[in-house]
Amino acid sequence: MIDMTQTQCIKHLYENEDKSLREIARIMELSFQTVKKYAYQSNWNVAHLPNTAPANHPILGQYIATIDAWLTEDMGQPRKQRHTTTRIFHRLQKECGFAGSYSSVKRYVRKKKYLLRSSSAGYLPLAHLMGHSQVDFGEFKYYDGLGRDGIAYALTISFPFSNMAFTQVFKSQNQECLLEGMKRIFCHIGGVPIRIRADNMTTAVAQVLKGTERKLTDGFTRFMLHYRFGADFCNPASGNEKGNVENKVGYSRRNFFVPVPTIENFEDFNQQLWKLCEEDAARDHYTRGVPIKDLWEQERQVLLPLPEHEYDVFRYESARISKYGYVTVDTNKYGLSPEFARQTAQLKIYFDKVELFCDHTLLAIYERSYGKNEEVVDWKHYVGTLCEKPGAAEHTRFFNQLPKLWQQHLQATQGKERKTSLLLLNEIVQDGNAKLSDEVLSLAECFGRSDSESIRQCYYLLTKEDHSYRPLTLGDGTPTLNYAPNLSDYDILTGGAANV
Repeated sequence: MIDMTQTQCIKHLYENEDKSLREIARIMELSFQTVKKYAYQSNWNVAHLPNTAPANHPILGQYIATIDAWLTEDMGQPRKQRHTTTRIFHRLQKECGFAGSYSSVKRYVRKKKYLLRSSSAGYLPLAHLMGHSQVDFGEFKYYDGLGRDGIAYALTISFPFSNMAFTQVFKSQNQECLLEGMKRIFCHIGGVPIRIRADNMTTAVAQVLKGTERKLTDGFTRFMLHYRFGADFCNPASGNEKGNVENKVGYSRRNFFVPVPTIENFEDFNQQLWKLCEEDAARDHYTRGVPIKDLWEQERQVLLPLPEHEYDVFRYESARISKYGYVTVDTNKYGLSPEFARQTAQLKIYFDKVELFCDHTLLAIYERSYGKNEEVVDWKHYVGTLCEKPGAAEHTRFFNQLPKLWQQHLQATQGKERKTSLLLLNEIVQDGNAKLSDEVLSLAECFGRSDSESIRQCYYLLTKEDHSYRPLTLGDGTPTLNYAPNLSDYDILTGGAANV
């Protein structure tokens, strides 16, 4: 039997691409009869469940109750000690005098086991305790500031007792985003859930053990200890065990992200989400008939208090700096000055940024990239090295990141003049005044000068402290002094008033 994806492909090739049955069979490596069956099929209704009514088993009918009892009892027994079809057939012959065929027993047992397996996957209504929550991520589409498609993830924490929920969005669903989102929601509501239920997400669960036992990741364990909440995890493939948050993820997608939102700044968008969540709480609870916000006010009283110290959500790693000055994080390369090549860097990886250290000295802070195999560089880290090789300026991969006026200036200079200009640019960067780079050149242009020394003087004019003396301005309350000294004695010393 083939799956629905293959079936759909057969219909597409036959109906939309006018492929012959034999071509389809060759392309999909299926038999001609199989392709013919699904290419010509027009009724796609789901088949009815197997009918096991005794009326369809005239010979076996009087023995069906016995078979059902044996199979039902087997459900509580170890798998290796359950009835096989052969064992049932032999017991029917020996204990009940059954004279029918083995094939009739086999057909019924197969159908009955199917029904028993289906019915065993039912759901139980659970009581929702105050202060207990559920957490999950949901994927949604958005447009960035340039109108390009993007995929982001909405983290939702719901409280089934009151049906209150809070949502924050991130560019990924990694551990840093999970913990940062939970931390933000805790701070926003002013408390911490007593227990949180989640699925077996790899950001929290390192290994699923026997039963309800889980080996948790170090990062999630440390976060739990800090906020003092307990955690429960669903059985594998049992998302219904956290059905409240599953529904909330879908509800927020339909109500908060339709039409497809444009997100230029995730921080601003998350601030809007707080308001949307609070406004949504004005509607009545789906069963209790009172506003969700009223139930939430009761529930928030039982939350755990926030810890005394804020939790800093990041992942720590160490990595070797390549000969080009790159450090790799999740397939993406972050650039440092080549002077640090082949040394070991320490990395603090946040959900939105990466801090790079060497010998515990902060070297660079980059916005975290969520692309694949991208190079993230900052021209300011390379100017010092470029001073040693000024002729390579236009050929570097970061040249187009330089301030526009400096790109033009360097292209117009050569040799010693270019090196002197790069030394000045490096001085500007080292002083922490990189934002003034183009302003310096603009000022020099106003004076009609483009040589390095004139540009340097313009830089000093913009940034260096002015030490010239200014006239003292006296206030209105300053008394006026009538100072008129008698200098006649000095006249005598100089030979008299006639000599003055």
